[in-house]
Amino acid sequence: MLNYLKKLFSIFLIFNLTFVSTAQAAGVFVDSFDISNEDTTPQSLAFNNDGTKMFVVGRAGKDINEYTLSTGFDVSTASFVDSFDVSNEETEPKGLAFNNDGTKMFVVGYTDDEVLEYNLSPGFDVSTASFVDGFSVRSEDLIPAGLAFNNDGTKMFVAGQHGDDVNEYTLSTGFDVSTASFVDSFDVSSEDTSPLDLKFNTDGTRMFVVGFAGDDINEYTLSTGFDVSTASFVDRFDVSTEESAPTGLAFNDDGTKMFVTGKTGDDVNEYTLSCAYKVTSSSTCADPSTIKEVVASIETQIEIAKRFAKKSSGAALKRLSFIRSQKKNGSLWSFIGNSQDIDVNFSNKNLNQLTNLAPELSIHPLQKILPEDWALWSEGSVSFGKIKETSLSSTQDISALGISIGVDKKIDNNKISRFFNKAYGGALRLGRDEVDIGTYGSKVDMDAISLSIYGTHYSDESRFIDSVIGASYLNTDLVRKNSGDTDTNNGERKGKQIYGSMKFGREFEHNEMNVVPTGRIDISRTRLEGYTESGTEALNYDDQDIRSLMASLGVMIDRDYTLGTGMLKNKANFEYSKELASNSKANSYYVSDSSKTYTYNGDENTKDILKGSLGFDFTNQLGLTLSGELEHEKIIHRGHVNTIYFTASFLSRKETEYLFAFSGDEVVLDYKRNINGLDITVGSNYTLMSEIPDYGADIKVSRKY
Repeated sequence: MLNYLKKLFSIFLIFNLTFVSTAQAAGVFVDSFDISNEDTTPQSLAFNNDGTKMFVVGRAGKDINEYTLSTGFDVSTASFVDSFDVSNEETEPKGLAFNNDGTKMFVVGYTDDEVLEYNLSPGFDVSTASFVDGFSVRSEDLIPAGLAFNNDGTKMFVAGQHGDDVNEYTLSTGFDVSTASFVDSFDVSSEDTSPLDLKFNTDGTRMFVVGFAGDDINEYTLSTGFDVSTASFVDRFDVSTEESAPTGLAFNDDGTKMFVTGKTGDDVNEYTLSCAYKVTSSSTCADPSTIKEVVASIETQIEIAKRFAKKSSGAALKRLSFIRSQKKNGSLWSFIGNSQDIDVNFSNKNLNQLTNLAPELSIHPLQKILPEDWALWSEGSVSFGKIKETSLSSTQDISALGISIGVDKKIDNNKISRFFNKAYGGALRLGRDEVDIGTYGSKVDMDAISLSIYGTHYSDESRFIDSVIGASYLNTDLVRKNSGDTDTNNGERKGKQIYGSMKFGREFEHNEMNVVPTGRIDISRTRLEGYTESGTEALNYDDQDIRSLMASLGVMIDRDYTLGTGMLKNKANFEYSKELASNSKANSYYVSDSSKTYTYNGDENTKDILKGSLGFDFTNQLGLTLSGELEHEKIIHRGHVNTIYFTASFLSRKETEYLFAFSGDEVVLDYKRNINGLDITVGSNYTLMSEIPDYGADIKVSRKY
């Protein structure tokens, strides 16, 4: 019975060690790369920025060995290139580091207990290395081993194998060891009595030390980044299964891969991490709200949705503004909604009545598409802008295209409508927004389509209210890269939105100028569906609601000029907008660890926006209007967006008449057409009763002033 219980306990223990511990483990072994042909005592290692080059310190060969990787940060694709002998300066090399662009290399060893500085040209090419200077660390440790710098090279850290500590130095000039001075040291003897190498995460809030005695990687947190005096131990990660004498440590640029060298196996061991710098089971994944590319991606999705809703409303409001601006000029306002038909008129009343029985003949193809009294218009827009980097978010480079197509109808003045008593219509808008995020290749691309219904209501001859309501469908492609690593996180997200806008104002005419003070309210609500990223360190996002309420005050100014046979309208618009309410929460969790949900509150702060635009409308007598407008939008303290608008609209009108006249025994046919403001009449006559027909013709050109 006792033996049975022992076996049962053993099975239980194995089960727990195998399954429970494995489930909690952060690092997973992938592969190893043998470097014994180059050196039998490898020490520290390092990579270039994209992981296509790897460098290993060879203590036996007293050199730095360079390898190329056909796939970045994949040691299985490595091949040896060259080595650089450092024996003239150091016969016991241990630690290795580079500056950001690889134009400087640093080696530490315990022959002279110095940190050695070399220049490289080009960067990360050790064959070009030349010695510059050395800095002694003997006062702090007699066996210096590992070496690391902070991001700008103003701090240097050396692992001391003799003192079992990490020594911190400041450099008055970044990556210039001649300017170094000792600051403080941190004792790691409680975790390991032979620290050989060290590395930090991107912001210096985590430190990792190779424990040669314990065959492990020891993780520490720093409450102040790159300040070892604030360090505290977290946990250890055992590497003895792959290497019983670890000596060197490195990470890829986004911390999702770890590499360990050792002198037992004479190899480089590659591990994948479930999320950035999660080496031990006790460590946690980084809060996504602290990752700039993640925050920028969330902010971009929010802003794209709100921007598309406002652009959809804006296109309809611009159209209503154009219609309103033409009402004071009868020759243009009359174009709206008139049919462009051929009228046949007889001077004889009885014959003229007969023509009412004949169908009208249209001469414009749009009349075959549009119902009578409807007008067609189209607007295209091109936007480009930039949102500045903040402490939480990366830069956002904006480019957008949009096109709106609409139809509308002017309501006769004698008709009364509760909602729209002057004009109403509908518009379809297609848009594409492309936003590049940061410098690593993250981006958000959105395709969208919207349908709007709009109209204008006059309370008297000068006061008006414009209204728009609509709905949109959104489809977004997302790419996220946290660093220059080749790994990417991809996703696709769909969404729906409803929006509305109301604009009110009063028209004032002064001399030839029209001044219109306005107020505007924009409201939108967007529902983005949840999605899951693919790739390393992937995140899962829940459904996300985006709500926005914005108020604006502005003034529009325009003036008409006669230009040849057409009319030119110059116009300007100035507007101040303030986001009164905006709310959107993005909930996410790591695919590798769904136990913890992270929340980012997007757009908690209101935005102030200043906008100004200059433009023109040109209308000819055939009823075609071409418009252009340049708009500059300044988002206070964040960035700007510039937009160019192109608009074309067709305003139908009568322009051709055939006149038949009977006078005695003569039939007179006149063809009359207006061309560029001139009335051109071609006439002919035929004598019915004469034995010898009498033909005649005349041409008359006239113009009304």
